[in-house]
Parts: sequence; structure tokens; C-alpha cells
Amino acid sequence: MFGPLQPHPTYPPCGAPAILRATAATSDLASQAIIEIHGRSIQDPAAVVEFLADSARYQMLAVTDGRRVVGSLIGHALRYPHRLEPQFLLYEIDVRLECRSMGVGKALVRAFIAEAQVAGAYEVWVLTNESNSAAMAMYMGCGLGRENGDDVMMRLRPPYSPAPT
Repeated sequence: MFGPLQPHPTYPPCGAPAILRATAATSDLASQAIIEIHGRSIQDPAAVVEFLADSARYQMLAVTDGRRVVGSLIGHALRYPHRLEPQFLLYEIDVRLECRSMGVGKALVRAFIAEAQVAGAYEVWVLTNESNSAAMAMYMGCGLGRENGDDVMMRLRPPYSPAPT
């Protein structure tokens, strides 16, 4: 656990959340975050426990009063076959609407970066949209920087079909 944030003076109802890495013992909080924070349904509760049991998968939670999740970050430690040190991918982060702009997101990112440091990661990276100015500012405020101005993310979703030749 990384400790509580200082309460934000303009919005005390979010309290001072503690930042923690979710584990199988806190799968109820992890599930709450998946449903209420990330807006997804849980297809299989065993998948949540399996995710949390994998040392290369991370779900960082911002929790108030020990039971209310106000923010969640999902990340992964990735490895290349040619080096031992992992790189950390910050896959997704969400904060309750009423708790945004209060440092919750930055606290989650910083906790994830701390996990990367402990694991000996050689880098932490994230993909975001340039138009998402709040996310850009948050990531830059945590020390992440843009490396290439022409980076592109491409995606393929099912049904998969071969590319035309």
C-alpha cells in the first residue's frame, strides 16, 4: 500500500484515498473497479482472480474508507526475449467523474511507476490520444514524455481475416 493522498480542499467527498495493488484478497474491490470505474461487466469472476494472481499483471486501486474505489489503473509487465528487464505498459486508467482533477490519477500512475522501479523495469509507457489533454497533462506531470510525434496505434478485432494481397 502506498498510503493516503492528502484530501483535496475543494472536494472532500472523495476523501483521501489509499493507493494499493489489488490482489486475490481484494478481488471484491478489483471487481467493483471493473464494473463501476471502467464500466465493464465481468464475464467470469475467476478471470479477475486469475488476473490478480499473475505477478506480471497490475490493477492499482484508489480506495476511500476502505471500501469505495474512486480510481483504477490496469497495467502489464511485458518482456522481450532478448532482455531480462521488463517494460511496463500502463494499459488503462479511470477515475470517478466526481473525483477527477484531484490527483487521484497521478497517484495511481506514480504507484504504477513505483512498481516498475521495484521490478527493475527499463521503461514505462502508455498510449493515449493527443486530443485527450487531461491525460496528456497527467502523464507528463508524472514524468512520461512523448518520444515520437508520428506514432500510430493500429488494431484488428474479430472476426480476423487475412489482409488482402
